[in-house]
Amino acid sequence: MGLLRTMMNAGAGLVFPPTCALCRSTCTTPDGTIVLLCDACREDWRVAERMPGCPRCAGTIGPHELSDGLCAACRRELPRLIGTARIGAYQGRLADAVRHYKYDGREDLHPMLAGGLVSAVRAAAWLSRIELITFVPTHWRRHLMKHFYAAERLAQSLAKEFELPAAPLLRRTRAGLHQVGLSPTARRANVFGAFAMRRGVELHKARILLVDDVKTTGATMEECAKVLRMAGAAEVYGAVLARVEWTPATQYYLNNM
Repeated sequence: MGLLRTMMNAGAGLVFPPTCALCRSTCTTPDGTIVLLCDACREDWRVAERMPGCPRCAGTIGPHELSDGLCAACRRELPRLIGTARIGAYQGRLADAVRHYKYDGREDLHPMLAGGLVSAVRAAAWLSRIELITFVPTHWRRHLMKHFYAAERLAQSLAKEFELPAAPLLRRTRAGLHQVGLSPTARRANVFGAFAMRRGVELHKARILLVDDVKTTGATMEECAKVLRMAGAAEVYGAVLARVEWTPATQYYLNNM
């Protein structure tokens, strides 16, 4: 069967040459195996993965920035999320994949992104503490405009992989402005009071993993974590595909997407 599969892949590659999911260049392997990314895009992706991050907020840090397990920002103000897993920094080909997946509906990228997030969560020291998985919700009007919602799909994949229950615990009470292009202060104001627990949901000291696609300033996930904690969650952790590093250049880039 292995030989037959190799022959079929090789034959399909001759008729339909495999192309990279991101740059669309032709990508081949010596044995004819179909791969999603070409060598150049895969290496660029790995650069983002290898950048060290704070285990609490998932922010990219320098090689000697951690103290007592926290980055400088977390030492100044402890976030409500106890820990956050990420694939890598929001840059290069990883950022391209996340944008295509989130904004262009590229479901073909889901296995690759979900697989990367599974690996990141599996490496987290707190994995064994998780009892329930949920996700940052979008407003129902926006949900109707998309055929799939990235954060929800990612949460479902994590739940299946780790054999944990997944549930939509939160609801968005108002649509509000899109966070893209807003300053950190405006982002916090935009999501303040924008989330609530779903009716009938009760949390009894549960330890929850909160999933989202991208973490920028952290305002949205922090607001969701606050609601979960107020509803009785004992611990809230986070998982995201990538973490954006906030700089003036970031603001300019987001304003011109």
